[in-house]
Amino acid sequence: MNNLSDYQWKNRLILVQAASDTEGVVETLRSARAEIDDRDIVWFVNTRSDVVSNQEVLSSSLESDVKALLEKSRSDERVLLIGKDGGIKSRESSLDLDAIFGRIDGMPMRIREMRNSD
Repeated sequence: MNNLSDYQWKNRLILVQAASDTEGVVETLRSARAEIDDRDIVWFVNTRSDVVSNQEVLSSSLESDVKALLEKSRSDERVLLIGKDGGIKSRESSLDLDAIFGRIDGMPMRIREMRNSD
């Protein structure tokens, strides 16, 4: 994957502009791996020095896409949720995975996914 658009129709994305508590944010995301995998989520945390993700390898153009999108957001919008359609579904000031999972689970595409997996 070389750009954020490469994930469209395959994954939901969580982009986080980390502040001082970068390790805590990354640990929170890593500890929710089962729920994240179940919802086809790929996450990126911009630590200012680099971008951390649940993807094995990040291309420099993908890192640039993540940083550029987060830089365009207002300072109080540190967490972005992007749907499989590529649209921004929420902008939050902090990472609240329960709220994000709830928002995703209410999306029509996710409802179909859950119905089809039973």
